[in-house]
Amino acid sequence: MRRFTHFLQEEYEELVEKLITFGNRAYPKFGTVVIMAGGAGSGKGFVKDKLVGVEGFTFDVDAIKTLALKADGLNAKVKQELGTDLSKLNLKNPDDVATVHEIIGDYLKIDDKRLEAMYRSIISSSPDRKPNMIFDVTLKNLGKLDKLTRAVKKLGYDSNNIHIVWVVNDIEVAIDQNAKRSRTVPVEILVNTHRGVSQTMMDIIQMGKKIKTYLDGDIVFAFNKVGVDSELVKSERGGSYIKDANYFFVKKAGKDVMPLDMISRDIRAKIGKYVPKNVDWT
Repeated sequence: MRRFTHFLQEEYEELVEKLITFGNRAYPKFGTVVIMAGGAGSGKGFVKDKLVGVEGFTFDVDAIKTLALKADGLNAKVKQELGTDLSKLNLKNPDDVATVHEIIGDYLKIDDKRLEAMYRSIISSSPDRKPNMIFDVTLKNLGKLDKLTRAVKKLGYDSNNIHIVWVVNDIEVAIDQNAKRSRTVPVEILVNTHRGVSQTMMDIIQMGKKIKTYLDGDIVFAFNKVGVDSELVKSERGGSYIKDANYFFVKKAGKDVMPLDMISRDIRAKIGKYVPKNVDWT
């Protein structure tokens, strides 16, 4: 009889094999930004929790833009009012780190202690020690991508560590799932979010090398029609995990995005079947 630890190892290996990982690393501890893109009701939360191999703080987009603006002018303001040049502080020195935290706490003036701690960590940490961040967005146009990537890069995140996962669900399924929620989105708006992100992702594909202006991490298309694209099974230890998943990398970190004609016809046909008919994926 095999030991229980052997079963746990097998389960873990099977889980990791199905995970979407970024930069070929499962569960990086620092410095990773994941943009979960998709229309309303597409199941971004499910994919994030069950399939994405990153744990991090889920940020509100408006909050991170506000933080980036404050961080941008923070040094000049502190230098003028306190005579302290934040850029000259040594973040390996505990006294300097304490100074930075104290200044940030005074100037950011955030009531939520959890957010304040996270903001301090983002602003005062070196690029390789910044906390992981996850954004749940529709990404309905390139302007949204521009604002978001500008903000996180301004906060010190490396372009190679900024990634996109497009959660592609059947629009009819999304409409049905939306109707079952306690807070529903008007159908017209829901369809528009799916239409918008489909166009954005097509724009990204057609952009070629220019996408590196925004980010240079991985870009993944994750199909999410329940019972078709994934299988959720119960774990022997309780809970559940995805046994089978259907996703596809159109870009790897540091590499060029895949041209449309290099994406298989089956994948393009599947996208075309799922999304509103505003973009010709076939």
